[in-house]
Formats: sequence, structure tokens, C-alpha cells
Amino acid sequence: MLMRTKVRTLTVNPAFLQEIKESNRELWDTLHAVRQACDGGGSRAEIAKRLVRLLDQLRDHLSLQFALEESYGYLECPAVVERRISEAAERAQAQHCRLFLQLTDLCELAEELQYRGFVANEVERLIGETEAFDLDLQSHERCEDDLIEIAYFDLKR
Repeated sequence: MLMRTKVRTLTVNPAFLQEIKESNRELWDTLHAVRQACDGGGSRAEIAKRLVRLLDQLRDHLSLQFALEESYGYLECPAVVERRISEAAERAQAQHCRLFLQLTDLCELAEELQYRGFVANEVERLIGETEAFDLDLQSHERCEDDLIEIAYFDLKR
């Protein structure tokens, strides 16, 4: 007996994904505060103390954001979705885990610095890695914005 398996693909619900992104002010405000902490003045110890608190908050907000996006913004459906949308959705969704783990590593580094003492070159490393994470997150957000645009265009056709 032959068993048929249904091929399923990943797509997005562009309206929900856009709404989820626009409604999480706490995430975007915290990300802005992280950027200001990295760029701001003050001693390296003060910057590191701010980053310990802010990175922990950012991790909580990003965890909620990714959970909402994956629950309501990304959809698994029968294989009728255009291939480029499906591939882009799979790439974007896969980035969530990598970004969250990257942020978790940053939080651990910040906490470790707090307990060991804020050595200037280690604080510089924390700032550099935080800025690198921010660039990765911005790239991910652009990817999802493009995906929303493609999906809207596909719906209109």
C-alpha cells in the first residue's frame, strides 16, 4: 500500500505579521535604549550595568515577539504557495532561533562581566557584540519586511 504524504510549505500572513511588529512598542523602545547605551557616554562600568538590565529586557521582549510571529504571522499550508515566498519565509523564521541564542549569549556575557567586574576591554567586547547583534536583528527585520511586501503583492495578483 502506498502512503501519500501532503507536502506543506511555510508562508506568512502579512497582515498579522505586520500588526505584530507594529504593536510591540516595548521591544522597539528597549532596542532603542540598548543602542543609546552603546553609543552613550559614561564610564564603561555604567554602560555595562545598563546593558545587563537592557539586554535582559530585550531578551524577554524578543522572546514574546518571536513566539507571536511564529504563532500568528507564519503559516504552514498545502504546497500551493509560490516557492520564493516559501523559501523566504523558511529563512526568516529560521533566523529567530539563531538571533535568540545570540542575544542569550550576550546576556550571559553581560552578567558574567557584572559578577567578575567590568574590565574596560571586556566591556568594549560586550558593546561590539551588542552592536553586531543589532545589525543582525536589523537585517532580519528587513528580510521580514520584504517578505510581508512580497506576500501582499502575491495576494493582490
